[in-house]
Amino acid sequence: MGPTAQRTAWQIQCDVIHALLVREMKTRFGKWKLGYAWVLLEPAMHIMVLATIFSFLGREFYPGIPTVLFMLAGIAPFLFFTHSFSKSLAAVESNRGLFNYRQLRPFDAVVTRVLLEFAIYLFSLVALLGILAWFGIAATFNDFLLLVAVNILYLCFCLGLSLALCVAGAKYPEAAKMGPMIQRPLYFMSGVFFSLEQIPEQYHPYLAWNPLLHVIELTREGLFASYHGMFANLPYLAFSSLAMLGFGLLVYRASWRDLVRSQ
Repeated sequence: MGPTAQRTAWQIQCDVIHALLVREMKTRFGKWKLGYAWVLLEPAMHIMVLATIFSFLGREFYPGIPTVLFMLAGIAPFLFFTHSFSKSLAAVESNRGLFNYRQLRPFDAVVTRVLLEFAIYLFSLVALLGILAWFGIAATFNDFLLLVAVNILYLCFCLGLSLALCVAGAKYPEAAKMGPMIQRPLYFMSGVFFSLEQIPEQYHPYLAWNPLLHVIELTREGLFASYHGMFANLPYLAFSSLAMLGFGLLVYRASWRDLVRSQ
């Protein structure tokens, strides 16, 4: 046999990400009896609880859009945010032993976790939309390209935030306790179970600063032809996502050497 061809830096990076993905999937799903079914059960249970509550109130959220679909378009993106938030805070500590390998850096651990959560988010959204459609719960589809643009920007936003949070979680372990205190208010401020046009206009300038609200509004606009997200702003989401990605990369670059040192 001839000499083995030397691998490029890109091939090494892909192999590292692949190995970490396999490890993360086994760690996250292998120890539970429900396993991979939890990917669909978690958003489905959220939808069932909210739909049950509001069905007793006799409320229809938006004309032409079934309540469960309306909820799904808000819950699925928000779960991606919350999982990325919590997983990135512990990304360094839970993988610290692997940083003895020269090819692996905290950046790889964060990227792996965000990519896995993003894949879970997309799969759960598409799968639940398909399951609901099979049961006759469907709405007219609107704009595929808008959904692609929104999700690419959303991935950039969560990746930048996760890079900053991995540094914060490693330097300040108590930051993990602050996570739920930040996520819970955002659950009620991000349009998970309401449309922005249902909120009095005097509150719009304050809520509109939240990028998650624009993600959810634009997701509904892309999914449902009857939904008109008049207050959603794609340029603002693009600016917020790229700014957050740049901020996360700068924070990580300034601190990555400190992250790999053993404590």
